[in-house]
Amino acid sequence: MSKPGEKCPNCGAEGKYHGEHETAVRNYKLRGQSIADVGWRCWNCGWEWGFEVQEGGTAS
Repeated sequence: MSKPGEKCPNCGAEGKYHGEHETAVRNYKLRGQSIADVGWRCWNCGWEWGFEVQEGGTAS
């Protein structure tokens, strides 16, 4: 899966192929439940964004 047309919020890269960035998946355990959260990873700098669960483990 790719995300076309968006710039990376960290480095501004628009992507290799018409603005495509890689899909990134993070797995969390919250309140005893496993949660998979999907976001995006920049092909250029590796920055990840677009996740619903923030790094501290709280859903936004």
